[in-house]
Amino acid sequence: MTIGHILEHTVWLDPIRPNGAVVFDCGANRGDFAEWACATLNAAVYSFEADPELAKHLPLLPRTVNRNWAVAGADGSMTFSRAPDRCTSAFFNGSSSDCFTIAARSLDSIQNEFGISHIDLLKLDIEGAEVGVLEKIPDSFLACVGQITCEFHDFLDASQTPQIKKILKRMQQSGFVVLKMSFWSYGDVLMVNRAFHPVTMRDLLVFHCDKYRRGTARTIKRFLGRFCCPTARLSAMKNHA
Repeated sequence: MTIGHILEHTVWLDPIRPNGAVVFDCGANRGDFAEWACATLNAAVYSFEADPELAKHLPLLPRTVNRNWAVAGADGSMTFSRAPDRCTSAFFNGSSSDCFTIAARSLDSIQNEFGISHIDLLKLDIEGAEVGVLEKIPDSFLACVGQITCEFHDFLDASQTPQIKKILKRMQQSGFVVLKMSFWSYGDVLMVNRAFHPVTMRDLLVFHCDKYRRGTARTIKRFLGRFCCPTARLSAMKNHA
């Protein structure tokens, strides 16, 4: 069993088709995830990035389609704002004056435009818009998706948590196994469609062990960074004083 961790997204590699795989990269940024999918999965990748300043840097890769679109719950337009210390978002950075409006597309609309019958992997990292997208996503689209790796942004907006829980319950009712791979938030959630990938108890145990192994490693790293780094130790001593 092979589990991948790409840009803080957990992906189950084994069930992805070795030939003809299709990946939707929503929130593509500068294309790092798309590059990984092309190189590792030999996949056809559809990359969507709302910020035109980032979208213009998306790499021109074989079998890759790049679009400067926002992914949303419905077709239309969305207004985004930029901030120096955060990613571009339609939901955060409210005090920023650096704003722009861009075309928004729903996932099922995109699927219909490109005539795609099966999506092996859907990556969602769209800075708070994940909730609106998954709340409105039709069952017909979900039935075509093998797995979803999603970064919810409850760590920036805790008020989204009840909606996230409701979404994940619906995903389970739609035949997905929901795996919360992050400790303190829903920042890394993997959803696997049982219709394409039967998930055994052994698989669940492996995912569980992987989650706690990585979580423990991160905790130890933070601990060592704080107490073994002279600068951090000196800062801690000054703060204590």
